Amino acid sequence: MSLTRYSCYGLVLGSEIPLPDLGEPIAGDAVPDVLIRYGGLPAPPPGTDLGLGLWRDGEVCGVEVDEVGRYRATATEIVVDPLPEADPKAVRLFLLGSAMGATMMLRGCLVLHGNAFRIGHGDDAACAVVLGHSGAGKSTLAAELHRRGHDVLSDDVVPVDADGLALPGYPRIKLWDDALDRLGRGTGDLERIHDDHPKFQVPLERGALAPLPLRWVFVLERHAGGDLRVEEARGAVTFALLHEHTYRHELVHGPAAVAAHLQQCARLVERARVRRVLRPAETMTAEATADAILADLARDLRPAQESR
Repeated sequence: MSLTRYSCYGLVLGSEIPLPDLGEPIAGDAVPDVLIRYGGLPAPPPGTDLGLGLWRDGEVCGVEVDEVGRYRATATEIVVDPLPEADPKAVRLFLLGSAMGATMMLRGCLVLHGNAFRIGHGDDAACAVVLGHSGAGKSTLAAELHRRGHDVLSDDVVPVDADGLALPGYPRIKLWDDALDRLGRGTGDLERIHDDHPKFQVPLERGALAPLPLRWVFVLERHAGGDLRVEEARGAVTFALLHEHTYRHELVHGPAAVAAHLQQCARLVERARVRRVLRPAETMTAEATADAILADLARDLRPAQESR
């Protein structure tokens, strides 16, 4: 088997499948932390179906995608069984999304559905994560924050390790064409995430990023009226929000997985502040939301800066 090695989430991925989304391959012959290969896969084991094309059987997770194929993920391997007619870009999309998210979950990470961005520099650097349901505008907001000088660690899938560090992911953001129009970015040189989808892969210009302590969590929510505002979440609400916005939270299934997930959420709540960003429809712009989040962060950071 011929493998190309890539770096992602602090791991070496050895892949039989070309993964240009991850940037340039890395040199050397290091033993991969995660092997990605083609292979024939049977139907999911009976009684393991979790809906939405997902299944879990102990420490093995699977993904079934119509018109694309099957995936089986463990902590150290992802097997891909694409349909003959599948668009290769769609095969990579679900490989680097649902399947890789499952592998990071099985490796003991709390995997959040959001975007992580850097706050500060040097020894003081940390990060914030913006969570939200699909269509909430997370990636558009991440692009706006990147435009303002905040490096984006990860788009859509944010693994947080046992030490509370958010792990840097793929050097790109997925954006709808109308979002690119609002940002003044053309689509002529961009690749669609797959041939029949009006979303594009936008490469990120950034240097090498180390894992960063996760200090703030912002959850995007709509509300019926009033001003755009940021409110602190407390108590049991924080756990409910983190579970709701865990990436493919259906895979948190079974007593051991549920207990581990609760412990991961509890550790994060001890280290990070959780806020709800309440946005009325008329002010749900990336610019206004970025203003509100950065102003809230500035209030948090000011006491530490003044104490020096």
